[in-house]
Amino acid sequence: MLIFKLPTNKNYLIHLSAWTICVLYFCVIFGLLLWTGVSKDVALYDAGISALSITLCCYILSSTINFFLPKRGQMLRLSITGLVVVALGITISRFSMLQIFTDQELLYFDFSIPYRILINFLVLFSIAILQIVWNIQEEYEENKKRKEESEKMVREAELYNLRQQLQPHFLFNSLNSIIALIGSKPDQAREMTFQLSDFLRGTLRKDNLSLISLKDELSHLQLYLDIEKVRFGHRLNTEVTFPEELSDKKLPTMIIQPLLENAIKFGLYNITGEVLIKVEVSFVDHLLWIRITNPIENDQFENTKGTGFGLSSVQRRLFLIFGRTDLLTTETIAKSFISTLKIPQYD
Repeated sequence: MLIFKLPTNKNYLIHLSAWTICVLYFCVIFGLLLWTGVSKDVALYDAGISALSITLCCYILSSTINFFLPKRGQMLRLSITGLVVVALGITISRFSMLQIFTDQELLYFDFSIPYRILINFLVLFSIAILQIVWNIQEEYEENKKRKEESEKMVREAELYNLRQQLQPHFLFNSLNSIIALIGSKPDQAREMTFQLSDFLRGTLRKDNLSLISLKDELSHLQLYLDIEKVRFGHRLNTEVTFPEELSDKKLPTMIIQPLLENAIKFGLYNITGEVLIKVEVSFVDHLLWIRITNPIENDQFENTKGTGFGLSSVQRRLFLIFGRTDLLTTETIAKSFISTLKIPQYD
């Protein structure tokens, strides 16, 4: 079964159109001249010269409007250009025929000039429309590509800005904790400094990655938890559970940390004694589910106040990457605050 494919190159389209017109024009003119009683030799030369002439006109017109996009008031100029090219083509044909035949033999030619002008103009007008439509399509595709690239740059810049806003908050807290430990617990201060260094080094390596494996994300997240455990001591306990077969699932880099940071901050706020923060990972309906649970005191409104930036930044990142607004949900059950993250998996 043969499948006809449209040409994807403008020059190829011009060549194909011009020589198709050449062959069809020759056949039509030759047939009409024989039908009107013109001798076979004259009809053959006339059809051949006229076909080559109209082909040359097609190339001249195509070259003239190679990048032409019609604007108001320019169609008249295009029509005049077409008529000039038509006149040029007929003049070339008439002059070439005079080199072979006498004026007497070409009386039919002079009689047919108005018809030739009309036919040639319509042919060239069709070529012009074809090329203008192609030019418009090219311009549309280029504008679409530029728009997509611009939107991509804006999206990447916003993603980078969101991540940069999260880093100083965590860094300042860690540095303050290190300062507090230097005098009383220098060994822990030194350990926390090394952990912070490893964490920031890993963060820098991930800046240019959009998606990483769950295993790598949790490994990096463990560095963050180790730092926080130095800060809060025995009060902070964490439990991370995930099936081993989900290790290669992909998710945006550092998408969990803001939620975990909120959970730690507001789980420990105004709560005495030890606190358990849970991170549970599962896979349902091509979605990677990540649930982060932290305890809260229901009678403490301040416990949830201030979590807006972390949640909104994650929500915004998810929208910029996946184009969806339903991938992050929060709920309060009994004395637990639960953040649920859903990451689409397309493999």
